[in-house]
Amino acid sequence: MTPRTTLIALVLAILAAPALAACGGGDEDEGTAPGNLTNPRSVPTATINPSPSPVVIIDPNAIQPLPAMGTPQATTAPSGEGTATPAPGTCGPTYTVVSGDTPSAIAEKCGVTTQAILDANPGLDPRTMHIGDAVNIPQ
Repeated sequence: MTPRTTLIALVLAILAAPALAACGGGDEDEGTAPGNLTNPRSVPTATINPSPSPVVIIDPNAIQPLPAMGTPQATTAPSGEGTATPAPGTCGPTYTVVSGDTPSAIAEKCGVTTQAILDANPGLDPRTMHIGDAVNIPQ
């Protein structure tokens, strides 16, 4: 081999190396043949809702406002007599804990001291208070 043919063979090998590397090879997926596309008829798709939900239009004038926080709501007893029981977050002989309450916040809402709340509820742990818990309010 002459030096000229050796040089040409070397240049061709350098130019062919990236093309051969791009082809990959070796570890093929055994489940699918290369170049095969998925059949669109065999792919699951979302089904169309045959009966769409009815449209609900709310009249802004028919919306009743919620009572202000701390406003007691009257409830009706099963016998038909109206009895005023405190709603959650309102003060009475007991207080029902609402979101964000702490013993000091309850004391401030009910007009008593935090210490009075703690004394009236010896097992009260501020870290384990839950919404709906009943707290005794000293009178």
